[in-house]
Amino acid sequence: MPAQGEDVAHIGVTLRPHRAHAAVVHGATVLPVEPVAPARTDLEGVIAAAVGVALRAAPGGAGAVTVDLAPLLLDTLVRPEAEVPPVAVVRIVPRAATDPALARSPAERVERRIARRWTVAGGHDLLGNELSPLDRDGLALLCEELAGTGIRHVAIVAAGSQARPAHEREVADAILAAVPGARISAASDYGGQGLVAREATVVIDSALTALTERVLDRCERTLARLPGSLELRVARGDGGYSTPSRIRVTPVMAFGATDSLELCGAAHLAGLDDCRVLLARDGRPVAGEVRHGLAVVRPAEPPGLGTELVVPMAVLTAVPEASLADSADVPVIRPDAPPHVLACVGAAISQPASWLDEVAFIESAAELDHVRREAEERATAMVMANGAAPGSTRVAEVSTVAVPYSPSGTIRIRVRVAGSPDTSLARR
Repeated sequence: MPAQGEDVAHIGVTLRPHRAHAAVVHGATVLPVEPVAPARTDLEGVIAAAVGVALRAAPGGAGAVTVDLAPLLLDTLVRPEAEVPPVAVVRIVPRAATDPALARSPAERVERRIARRWTVAGGHDLLGNELSPLDRDGLALLCEELAGTGIRHVAIVAAGSQARPAHEREVADAILAAVPGARISAASDYGGQGLVAREATVVIDSALTALTERVLDRCERTLARLPGSLELRVARGDGGYSTPSRIRVTPVMAFGATDSLELCGAAHLAGLDDCRVLLARDGRPVAGEVRHGLAVVRPAEPPGLGTELVVPMAVLTAVPEASLADSADVPVIRPDAPPHVLACVGAAISQPASWLDEVAFIESAAELDHVRREAEERATAMVMANGAAPGSTRVAEVSTVAVPYSPSGTIRIRVRVAGSPDTSLARR
């Protein structure tokens, strides 16, 4: 497991819909936190209680507070009565869908957050070749109509923008000129495959921006009132963490973090870097894996959402307990701690992380090596921005696979980079 400093305790917090939970981790010691009073189960009360425990437990006091927003974000998204800002969606594709069903998201919980839709002709293929010129007349009409709606949260998804984001960027610039202060989420910021999954990702990103900002503001105000140099971190869906400034502009990266944190928390409590973890979901056993201290993750469909996203989350597989033990190549653990304690521990020990999921075209082995190195360099730059200490980064995972039904030489490359926390980022 990653070193967190022998004289400093770290705090993990998970925000459930009706209360917050916290745990303090100091080396191998884990201290679940109870609020200072039965009524103080809110975010502020639990963080204050956790900092008090950390100050008493470690000579160096509290070093960082890592917050898992995922349960609160999911609850807000799936509750019809939850207040989230209306989202406008702009699709940039060669032609509009002729079937109304194809013009919608197949996930009702995503679609009901969409107030207006527009389609603009344009887009590229997976290799960046233009499929259709951008319809600038249609874009001008869109901007005029959008300005009159009062909608200020806009999700933009263009075909092929993973390879060439030019059309997305031009549309975003035009919308910002027409609607100053608009909050725009662009699919090219996340990579991944599939128009449906990419659109759902940016819709959720747009819908959760306001809530994420409010919660992080509360966290920062609370830490500012407490003693010590306390750094705020936010758990990501891949089980790592990022800075609050990064999550404010990409809140969907915090989506689905809880599963990854529970896996890592269970591994930490067992003292293992590599293991298979048996958890329970809706009364059924599911298995996830931890390798080299990191949860195994992939783009996945969050439970209850109805569609896949392109951001990484823990891979949990329904497996009968007997077959799980028979097929295990690593120790199998069945944690006794409650799920919220596992999530808090996983948050407290988390590392800064980054993820890239892209398509490239290669014609030789040398070109493959170049593409891989370039992706690793960009992922490393991303993890540095997420709070990694200089010189501490490592490539945790890299894979290159051929893309089916595509020209020979088309590959999908995934890169995952992790690092050690940069302690100089703590508030002085």
